[in-house]
Formats: sequence, C-alpha cells, structure tokens
Amino acid sequence: MAVRPRRKPNKVRFFAMFAGLIVVGLGLVYGLHFVANPWALALPGRPALTGYWQGVVPYGPGDDRRIVLHLTDDEPSATDRCGDCPDLQGGIKVCQAERAETYEIWGDTLNYRGTRFSLHTRSHDEGPGLRLNELDGDWDGDLLRIRTSFTTLAADGTVAAGSGSPTASFDMTRADEADFDDPSCR
Repeated sequence: MAVRPRRKPNKVRFFAMFAGLIVVGLGLVYGLHFVANPWALALPGRPALTGYWQGVVPYGPGDDRRIVLHLTDDEPSATDRCGDCPDLQGGIKVCQAERAETYEIWGDTLNYRGTRFSLHTRSHDEGPGLRLNELDGDWDGDLLRIRTSFTTLAADGTVAAGSGSPTASFDMTRADEADFDDPSCR
C-alpha cells in the first residue's frame, strides 16, 4: 500500500477561510439583530427610530422649553450577554434659563415595528424644579409624538407635597448631532 505524501499546510487558504468565517459570523449576528429590531435600521425611504430628535415641550402656561433627544439601540457585541437590557438608551437636553438640563434615558419598544415605545428618565441636575417623568411615544417616520408628566422637586430634593403631576404632549422632528451637542438655550 502506497502512502500518500502529506500536503503542506496552505497559510493563505487558512487565513482566507478564517476571514470568511468571521464575515459570515458578523453578518449573522448583525443580521439577526436587525431582523429582531427593524426600527433600529435606516433604509432608503424608511428612517430609523434611533438618532437625534428635537421639539418644544410645554412645561406650563408660557413656559415652552426646547428639548433635544438622542436615541441609540443596544447593538449586539461579543461581550454583551444581557437579556434584559433596554432596547433604547441615550440622553435628553432640555433648555431652562439659558442652560441645558441633562437626562439619561433608557427604555423599550412596545411592539415589533417600534412604532410605540416607553422611556425612563433620570435627571443629572440637582435642586428644586420640574423634572420630566417617563416618556411614552409613538413613532411615524420623521415624527415622534411624546406624552409625559412632571414631578416638582422641593429644595431638599424630595417630591413637593401637593405638586400634582401635570401632563404634556408634544411632537419632535429629526435633528442632528450638532443640535444635541449645543442645544442653543436662549
């Protein structure tokens, strides 16, 4: 019986196959992410829910404040194994007396297409004043319709007794990163 000579390892073939497996793997991971979260992918003629948004929120009679919102999705990664992480996260800046009050936001879409969503807020500001509560919204292409309520904080940081929870509804339209970085509070 004749022994076949052993073939030399081909490094080029190995690296080509290895690179091909990585590309296929990444394609599957990101492809499945966007199949599960169609609202996170912008396609021609169909914008994504994520991105920058701007509008005016009515805090009360004669107290309209500019608001800028940045939404991102929780993209897949090799180290992220979180099953209960929020679908959406980001930040809000609300103009108040020539300065921007900042909020951290996180939440989830309420349906597969992402046309309804709910966001929790956490203000980075301290001291008395009105604060945004949870934001409930509807998304339709380049328009967000938001409903929220407010909490009045006392000087000691507690919720002011009898402050009630006034509500507000407002619309937001597309913005860009420059609007978020410098909301031009005047």
